[in-house]
Amino acid sequence: MDNETLEQIEVLEQLSKGLSYTLIAENLILSTGTVRKHIENIYRKLQVHNKLEAVQKAKRNNLI
Repeated sequence: MDNETLEQIEVLEQLSKGLSYTLIAENLILSTGTVRKHIENIYRKLQVHNKLEAVQKAKRNNLI
């Protein structure tokens, strides 16, 4: 997996804990803009439309 994919998985793991974009950014030492971009890419890759769907699908597929 490339670094971007690994960061996206880290973002998903943080999302699954209910953390805000700001907290995720602080925890992963990223800008909130980067977190938002990762989340957009996650939604596209998983073909989902919101955080709940993304987390559920990621868990079903053993991504997190």
